[in-house]
Order: sequence, then C-alpha cells, then structure tokens
Amino acid sequence: MCRAAATLFALVAIAPFARAQVTLAEAPTAGDCSRYSVELDLTGKLIVTQEGAKESIPLAAKARHVFAERTLVATDGLPARSARYYDIAAASAVVGGDKSDRALPNDRLLIVALRNSDGTFCFSPAGPLTRDELDLVTEHFNPQCLAGLLPGKAVNVGDTWTVSPIASQTACQFDGLIKNGLTGKLTAAANGQATFTIEGTAEGIEHGAKVTLAITATGTFDTAAKRVTALTWQQKDDREQGPVAPASQLEATVVLKREALAQPPKELNDVTLAPVPKGEVPATMTLLRHADPKGRYEFVYARDWHVTGQTEQHLILRLLDKGEFIAQATVVAWKKADAGKHTPADEFKKAVNNSAGWTVSRVLEDAETVSPGGRWLYRIVAEGKMEDLPAVQSFNLVAGPLGDQAAVTFAMKTDKVKAVGTRDRELVNAVTFPAKK
Repeated sequence: MCRAAATLFALVAIAPFARAQVTLAEAPTAGDCSRYSVELDLTGKLIVTQEGAKESIPLAAKARHVFAERTLVATDGLPARSARYYDIAAASAVVGGDKSDRALPNDRLLIVALRNSDGTFCFSPAGPLTRDELDLVTEHFNPQCLAGLLPGKAVNVGDTWTVSPIASQTACQFDGLIKNGLTGKLTAAANGQATFTIEGTAEGIEHGAKVTLAITATGTFDTAAKRVTALTWQQKDDREQGPVAPASQLEATVVLKREALAQPPKELNDVTLAPVPKGEVPATMTLLRHADPKGRYEFVYARDWHVTGQTEQHLILRLLDKGEFIAQATVVAWKKADAGKHTPADEFKKAVNNSAGWTVSRVLEDAETVSPGGRWLYRIVAEGKMEDLPAVQSFNLVAGPLGDQAAVTFAMKTDKVKAVGTRDRELVNAVTFPAKK
C-alpha cells in the first residue's frame, strides 16, 4: 500500500509539469503570410563633442509600421527574403527641440527585405529610396527573427535556452555580431498559449560603431498555430561614436502584433511580385536617391555613402567600406550661370586654391570635359595637406545645359585613395539638374 501510494503521489506531482510542456518552434516556409503591427517608443540622448566638451542632446521618437509580409525564401530556420507591403510606415522624432517626420511615399510601399550575414538589406523594386525612406523600413524591429527567438523543440515551464546568433543579430539590427548573451525562458503555458521571455545583453557593430544592448522581452506563442503572435521588446542602447553618427544612450520599447493570413493580399500576389529578382539584386535596385530641398540638383548614389549633415548650401556624405570611414564628400549648389554657359575653369581653380586650410603639393589631374547634351565637367585632383595632415582631394564642378551648377569635393587620407577607387567619379557623374519648363 505504501509503495502504491508513493507511486500515485509521484504521478500527481509530475502531471502539471507534463501538461506544461510545449513544442516551442516555428518552421517558416516560402509562401507564409502575416500582417504585422510594430510600434516604437524611444527616448534618450545623443552625445556630441563641441569645442572639446561633451554635450547631451535630448532625443525622443515614435514610429508605427503596419504591413503585410510574405516569405519568399527561408534558410537557417528563418525567413531570408521577404516582400512587405506597408499600409503605414511613419516616424517622428524630436532632437534638441527640432522635430522631423518621415513617411513612405505611395510609390514605394512595396519593399523587399533580405536577411544576410551583414544584417538586413531592404530595397524597393519600384526604384531608389531616399536615405530617410531606407532607414524607415530597415530600422524597425525585423520580424524575420521571430522563429529564431524560440528553442525549436519541446520545453517545460522554467526551461531556458540560448537564442541563436542569427536571430540575435537580426533582432538587434547589427551589421555584425560581437557577443550573443540573449537567453530565452518558457514562463507559462495554458489555454493554447505559451509565454516566453528573452533577456540578456548583446554586442555588435552598426554603421562602424560598437553597440551594446540590454534586452528584456516578453512574447506570446500560439501552440495550435505554432507561431509567435505578440512580442514586447524593451532595450537599453549604449552606442559609441561612429563615423556617421554620434554616441548615444537610448531606451526603446517595441510592441509587435502578428496575425496569420491564409493567402497573400493582392499587393503581394505572384503578379505583383513578378518584378522582384529571385537571385542577386541588380545594382540599380540598391541605389539611393537625393534631391536638393530647393530643387537645384539631384543624384542617385550607392548606399555605402551616408548623409551626415545638411544645411541650406551644403550636403555632407561619408563613405564607409565594411564599417570603416574612407572618404567625405561635400556637395554645394554653385552659382547659376546663363543657359549654355558655366563658371570658367580658371575661376573655379582659383577658388579651390584658396580653400581654407588646404595646401597643394602636387596636382594629379586637371581635366575639362563636355558630354553630349551640354553637360560640362571640370575636375582637379591634388595631393597636399589639410590642416597639416596629408590628404588627397578631388574638386569637381558640374554644369548643366541651362547653367545650373554644383560643386562636389572629396577628401580622403592618402592611404585610402585605392579603397575609394572610382566611387567619387560615380557620384559626380550621377549629379543631374531638374529640367526647367
């Protein structure tokens, strides 16, 4: 009797744990469709250096994204290529009292998201995005990571697991992962739903800067549908100064909701997605576009160039190569000439030689060219010293047939000339001027 009673007691004791065991796994496949709502609330500060002293600039931002997503390719247990159609993609930020708003234009609502070893790569099949539009669709929480947050097997309440490195990099939006310290835990399972948490720290690189994140997240898993249906993701974000952005300390909360779709909406059907490349993305689809706010010039450019500053007269871009800063470009709307004319080459050369802090030691190129259609280009490349540091600069003046002009200056260290290659020429050649009616 005692042995039977003991056995009965043991069965009763372990029964609740047996019932609490769930298979916490997703198996993404091509054709899967979901609708997502992703809301972001962010506060913190940018840390900039002014005249040798650090200064904090308050920052607050909100964003909302509502979109349908169709998985096109799945690898490593995660979606690797997805098509998204945005009903809403909008963000607003206040930085030091200055407010800015961003939204996707109606002709760029279809976006393709690629997940690879270098992070998330987004493009529009309809044509080039602006840098702000690219940030808007790339920097929100990426749901391609959701299946990787799970253990991928049966677990009991209280069990823990290490989040996969691929999922950590994708969720944290790193270009490269340095340290993965995210741990998942099943905290509850009842009534067809399981609750899990993700906690820990992760370190990575984004745009050439080291980023350390402290994560606390809670997710809901539908045991019948075998999919994550909701996630609240909170992170504390400590970013070092990088080549294209200042240091920052931020706190962000993301609230994600997910609904399965039995079939893709018309915006993501086979006919609509026919223009989407199935293999390597053509270079023309990876380009970004920039238009001067006053309509004086415009150009398309490779996304290795990052806009880091803009005033009424100047646009500043920095070129990164695998996260390393290798060159800076400054675009200036030059004074307009009469139709069919341009600033004389000698006058532009004189302005170049009088550049503050620049001393020429050797001229490498001095050429003037005229292209069909009346486009004129004058280019000077020289070695010298900029503020007593060895450097190479190229000065380019571009003129259109109606007298519109833009000057584009590139500055780089002498040991970075080879890395820049022809990318400075490509940027200059892309400058165009709007046609006047």
